Amino acid sequence: MWVLLLVAGCSTSSTPLGVTLQDGQVMVGEVTTASLRLSGVFGEVDVPLSDVGVILPVEAATLGESHGQVTVWLRNGSEFRGKWENPELGLSVSAGGESIPVDLPTDQVQGIQLRGGEEWPDGSLYRIRTTHGDDVLVDPAETRISVKNALGTFAPFLSECARVGPIGDPRGDWRLELRSGTVLVGPLTQDHLVLALPSGPETLEVPLGELVAIDQQIWSGGGKSDYLASTPSAAQNEAEAPPLPPTSGRQGLGSAEGWFDNSRLKDAKR
Repeated sequence: MWVLLLVAGCSTSSTPLGVTLQDGQVMVGEVTTASLRLSGVFGEVDVPLSDVGVILPVEAATLGESHGQVTVWLRNGSEFRGKWENPELGLSVSAGGESIPVDLPTDQVQGIQLRGGEEWPDGSLYRIRTTHGDDVLVDPAETRISVKNALGTFAPFLSECARVGPIGDPRGDWRLELRSGTVLVGPLTQDHLVLALPSGPETLEVPLGELVAIDQQIWSGGGKSDYLASTPSAAQNEAEAPPLPPTSGRQGLGSAEGWFDNSRLKDAKR
């Protein structure tokens, strides 16, 4: 028999979430934590919990077995992979007219879901994939890519580019084809990409040596996608790239009652 426990945070400013444990228990309630901190290829970043859809252990059944390594799906389809620093979820259970503090055994957590629907991007989008398995949507109107050659330094927004990517090793020359017809060739002015994001952290820095590919796509809410341009780096091409982070796992709440479901977003990314 399943027993649903109502979990309440200690503040009115809270985020609803559900936690599935290895022994089959499902804890549904709210937390007052504003963000979670991940340590990975981007360094340490704080991901706002309000943008998160689901958190799953990487290639393991529980957080304990994955040693804190998690895949964090945002509601717009971005995926971050890294170590969840200090994964503490202090909750209290309302039962029998009293509030009972509960320390969740995070080593037994199989998955964490939050409420909210998908946030499908409008128009074309850019995806950045890394050697660590991150797969992040970028805001092209706020992200510049800067190259320098004998003619000068040029820093167009990604929204001005019809196609962009490294010619070989991403630490060497890049080719930028602008929608105006201009074609630029040269190395980037920095050893990393500075990305503006529409959801999650405001910005990220991606070392060029960790870049797998820049993909330009159009998604639809029906779970279909069209590739406009795919520019894997020579250092790590598509055939060598790691698979998309696994998102299977025991999500005890499913998509019922407004809990986030990433199945259509997964279809769009394949």
